[in-house]
Amino acid sequence: MTIPRQRMPGGRTVPPWLAVTLVVLGGAGAAAQAAVNARLGDAMASPLSAAVISNTVGGVVFIVAWTVSARVRRGLVRAWRNRLPWWMYTGGVFGAVFVFAGAYAVPLLGVAVFTIAQVCGNTMGGLAGDAAGLGPGGRLRASLPRVTAVGLAVVAVVLAQTGRVVDLATWWLVPVVMLIGASLALQGAFNGRVNEVTGNPLSTGLVNFAFGTGVLYVFFGVVAMIGVVSDVALPSQPWLYLGGVFGACLVVVSMIAVRVIGVLRLAIGVLTGQLAGAVALDVFAGTEVSGWVLSAVMLTAVAGILAGLSRSSATPHNIGRRSLER
Repeated sequence: MTIPRQRMPGGRTVPPWLAVTLVVLGGAGAAAQAAVNARLGDAMASPLSAAVISNTVGGVVFIVAWTVSARVRRGLVRAWRNRLPWWMYTGGVFGAVFVFAGAYAVPLLGVAVFTIAQVCGNTMGGLAGDAAGLGPGGRLRASLPRVTAVGLAVVAVVLAQTGRVVDLATWWLVPVVMLIGASLALQGAFNGRVNEVTGNPLSTGLVNFAFGTGVLYVFFGVVAMIGVVSDVALPSQPWLYLGGVFGACLVVVSMIAVRVIGVLRLAIGVLTGQLAGAVALDVFAGTEVSGWVLSAVMLTAVAGILAGLSRSSATPHNIGRRSLER
């Protein structure tokens, strides 16, 4: 099945250097989002409640944009008139799962190890997404440098765990976080496609919020009905609610950048920002960062450089909608 490529109104793009800068900053924000949501989950004694609140705060950003901007509303109209397959709108679901995973896993793994596992999975997902042509930039072949980069990223996860006392209650979180990281590459690719239809990142962000947070609300409601979620009180510290804002910013910059740099290099750019932010946050919090974790960070950086060495030209998707539906 071939996915038709949609062009943004006016064909607007950003320079590659700006796209990379934006995703690096967004990656640093993602590390901060995971740390803030983890603290929020601790304060509420419920990672799921923290994920719901974080996604809701991020959604408010897009709802406000829809209220005040006619361009955002026109973007939603374009999305309604030029519909993609339903599954292309599910990117927000992967983001919602990531928010919940961060609130649950960061206190157990630490920000750095959680981030390394997530970005390694994201790198593998980015490689597969580019090879399948899921992103708006078209199909990019899985070249030897790209495959080697993914292999190094996996080795980095192993290094990050070296020297740590194996806790049988938490070791399984590392491959789970890697899988969730891979799904984030799908979120970037899917949102990039939707953004080509809406022509407005804030419009696409609202679609992302509606699907992702909508599923999260349904899940939370079911869990609450069976009595698993106890009554929680909202903490009074305002900074604990900033996770959703960081997440919203990452969604927007990813949609702007993925069309220019592709899914894998989007993952690598986010990776760079996340690793720098994660290690800094662990140091700031007084968490000891082992030499193995630092080695994993450096190895992952090498993987990022390798991934950027091979740049195949994209295969355009000039196929009509009718071929998609076959």
